[in-house]
Amino acid sequence: MVSIARLGLFFITYFTLLCLTNIISYDIQYFQVSIFVLSSLIMSGWLYYLHFIKKSAPEFLREILYVMIFLCLVTALWSASSYFLNV
Repeated sequence: MVSIARLGLFFITYFTLLCLTNIISYDIQYFQVSIFVLSSLIMSGWLYYLHFIKKSAPEFLREILYVMIFLCLVTALWSASSYFLNV
């Protein structure tokens, strides 16, 4: 049950961020790229803190951060490539 709640939280967070940046990206050209790169940097800093400073973080939190960082970077690359291919 806890795994389903984590998965739901993960998907809701990612798709909310994706939908909101997609709506706003029509006005600002590289908004989606910059938001996902910024989110990846913030989560990478959080992951660094959990690994090297706190060291007693729960394993599931680090796993969720790994997946979110990966998806945010892939989404940033995907949206950047869509700008370059549509030029």
